[in-house]
Amino acid sequence: MSDFSNIHVLPSDLQNQIAAGEVVERPSSVIKELIENSLDAKATEVHIEIDGGGQNRILVQDNGHGLEPDDLPKALTRHATSKIARIEDLNQLSSFGFRGEALPSIASVSRLTMGSIVPNQTEGFQVSLEFGKIVDQGPVPLRQGTYVTVRDLFRNTPARLKFLKKTATESKRCLDIVYKMGLAHLDCAFTLISNEKNTVSFPKDQSLEERLQHMWPGQITDKLRPVSSSNKDFHLSGVIGSPETAQGRADRIFFYVNTRPVQDKLLLAALRQAYSGSLLSREYPQAVLLLDIPPREADINVHPAKAEIRFRNEKDIFSFVHQGVKATLSSYQSSLSPLPAHEHFQSGNTERQNPRHTFQTFENISQPYLKETRAKSYSTPDNPSPLSETKGDNLQKEKISIQSSSKISSDSQNNISGLIYLGQVSYCYLLLKDQRQDLLLLDQHAAHERILYHLFKTTGEDGSQQLLALPMELYLHPAEQNRLEQITTFLRRLGFSFDFDQKSLMSVKAIPSALTWQQAKDFLKAALAEQISSMDDLWTLMACRQAIKAGQSLARDEALNLIETWIKTPERDYCPHGRPVSIRMTTSDLEKMFKRQS
Repeated sequence: MSDFSNIHVLPSDLQNQIAAGEVVERPSSVIKELIENSLDAKATEVHIEIDGGGQNRILVQDNGHGLEPDDLPKALTRHATSKIARIEDLNQLSSFGFRGEALPSIASVSRLTMGSIVPNQTEGFQVSLEFGKIVDQGPVPLRQGTYVTVRDLFRNTPARLKFLKKTATESKRCLDIVYKMGLAHLDCAFTLISNEKNTVSFPKDQSLEERLQHMWPGQITDKLRPVSSSNKDFHLSGVIGSPETAQGRADRIFFYVNTRPVQDKLLLAALRQAYSGSLLSREYPQAVLLLDIPPREADINVHPAKAEIRFRNEKDIFSFVHQGVKATLSSYQSSLSPLPAHEHFQSGNTERQNPRHTFQTFENISQPYLKETRAKSYSTPDNPSPLSETKGDNLQKEKISIQSSSKISSDSQNNISGLIYLGQVSYCYLLLKDQRQDLLLLDQHAAHERILYHLFKTTGEDGSQQLLALPMELYLHPAEQNRLEQITTFLRRLGFSFDFDQKSLMSVKAIPSALTWQQAKDFLKAALAEQISSMDDLWTLMACRQAIKAGQSLARDEALNLIETWIKTPERDYCPHGRPVSIRMTTSDLEKMFKRQS
């Protein structure tokens, strides 16, 4: 049984270190807190420097409103603030912070120096602390604003040091914080110097798209679309990416509520539902969305670092964000497809206008044949609409048709391993029946995906390479350069051989034998854009892009060829993304649906 007779108040330095654990997880969280203080001081210029990933030294300097000499020591005291005076102020808070814990918490686990000057003064004032204790204070020459220098972070707490990652990783996290803050404050200039190298330079009054061009590759930023939606209380702005550039991670999605960066499942669900039908279950779009709402509509105090938020009326927020994103996507899609769907795919038309597909069996497929036919026999045109997988869903319901049996003379001509082909439904599904009279619906895109995935995977992982007569030259965006450093070993292991110079030029001299020149180029672009990270991802991406699409009419011989090849394919029940390829309906299922069972 616990002994409660020894309850006592913790020493102030221990209190500060516990508080530091809440808001100071690593160097990047220190930078976040200090930048927020600068923005609260109405700064229009914020300069950041880091050494050793921020663990050795952090400097944040701004041109905002300074502090009076008497206020500097107070700012380094817990629970001291100028932002609230009564409990009612919590519901109307528009600044980033208010609790006064960040500065003393940071000071308790570092050597911190803070200097500041107020307007119209000729001399500033500075306070220095070592692990929470003031060791020096006095006047200092200073032109404007405030600076905070943090050295030897976590030096007095060795256990905390163990949880820091490599210097390069911590530096990247610091960079991400500056990027994230810069996207929401376009009226403020940001610079970041990392190990004496200029890493970020955001001039004042850039557009959101201009800042994103420094962060993301051109193949993404070129297809961004602006979002703007308002009602009486809410306003949504920002940009969203094209479904074409979707990726397997959500690391290029940024949400802000009243300019505060947040992580929120409700907002993510609203965004992804707006893309419903355009993305696969494991794909994420790019998005930067800034939601402005009355302060009373959100509780920002549910997380120590204010990274999470709770909305007063979740249903209204979800609907507002979902509709705003959906409207932008709809306008973008209509600009891509000016003709209605039924004008592209005539009901009952069994002849496709696209070139015919050849569904090759696996026997006698050699490496040269594979490379020659991947972009021909196994592919649709190279530039399908980004929403081509869902065109069948957009057909008017009255246009849904089953292919006429005029080309089907008998069941024997359509019998494949005991399955009889009946026709195509909605230009998307192949209808079959088996010997037990059960019905089978086959998703033509998913089935062809599985076929191509197996083909690519079984013939493309021998690790060999082919030399190029002329090098493939790619000019890399700074974000792609950083990515290349991370995946160089991986690329060389796959069979790529390349050089990279200081002029941002990547010169590729050899590629994996399994890839054509164009496929290798597409793979590199996708890998550098972080859309794929393995050869398995490559086979999945290639299979998805080159498989026939929903909304494409298949002639009888094409459908039969597809079915025959699919039957011979291992693991044929699911596509590479994990979606089911076929659905079976037994006679019993049909009887239940029509309520014929007694």
